[in-house]
Amino acid sequence: MEKLGRNLVLAVALGVAVYAALFFFLNFGDVSSALAGFNLALIPVVLGLVSLSYAGRFLRWLYYLKVLKVSVPLGTNAAIFAAGLSMTISPGKLGEVLKSVFVRQVSGAPIARTAPAVVAERATDGTGMVLWGFLGAFALGLPPWTMLGFLAVAVFGIAVLRSKRLSLLAERVLLRLPLLDRLVPHLHAFHGASNELLGARPLVVGTAISFLSWGLECLAVYLCAVGLGANAGFLMVVFVFAVSSLFGVLSMIPGGIGAVEAGLALQFTKLAGMSSGVAGALTFVIRLATLWFATLIGIVGLLVVRRMLGGVPAEPDPE
Repeated sequence: MEKLGRNLVLAVALGVAVYAALFFFLNFGDVSSALAGFNLALIPVVLGLVSLSYAGRFLRWLYYLKVLKVSVPLGTNAAIFAAGLSMTISPGKLGEVLKSVFVRQVSGAPIARTAPAVVAERATDGTGMVLWGFLGAFALGLPPWTMLGFLAVAVFGIAVLRSKRLSLLAERVLLRLPLLDRLVPHLHAFHGASNELLGARPLVVGTAISFLSWGLECLAVYLCAVGLGANAGFLMVVFVFAVSSLFGVLSMIPGGIGAVEAGLALQFTKLAGMSSGVAGALTFVIRLATLWFATLIGIVGLLVVRRMLGGVPAEPDPE
């Protein structure tokens, strides 16, 4: 728990530095003025839509565990899923493997068996968001090359995870590394679960749930723009949000902090034609409603899980 606390403090410090730079470069007075005009009545609607988006992703998590034949009581599982959101600020959100640690405590399922569910979540987050990006690009008459690039990365990643040859190669490499050789016995379980979750049917189901869930979050992001009086259409906001979010994931910076903000602010000014003040304010509000709201839910979930299970394991162990 102490390590998680330190990581959160570092992420918050990084966030403060990024937002200070954002306000400075986009003119503090203009950004502050835009923020002051935000329609506060939209806050419950925005956060409600974001919460529904997470509920949709929880259904995907339940589906993945069902595919893996891992049983966890629904209430406990909901708390575990919420606790995983505390790792939204981890690189690529892969820190959400913490959920697998908790699932092992409850069900005894090995981490190597359920960790691929977290990887599958990230993969279908990518495919779902790429679909929204394509919709935005086509509707706005924008070149699709950026989204095709993201799609190629997603397809390549899925192919790597399903490749038996690469799994055997990884096994040979790990056998030669003194501290990592203990992971070798778990590679077979990890590869098998990855194959199950990234097969055709689970991939389509996961992507469909992701597309609908991200749609709710995209609507919430659009309402952030409406709340600031920004003159931008729904699909324009969606395209900017999709591209920036995907860049943030690929950057592997904790929470995409800095990369996502730069992408949002730059595209809102250059592509959507917003003033620097409105673009900066919208970037700030979007990140509060998505990244930091998710982190807050995660911290609450983590406290609940800690109470339910009697503590948080210090180190994830693949056993």
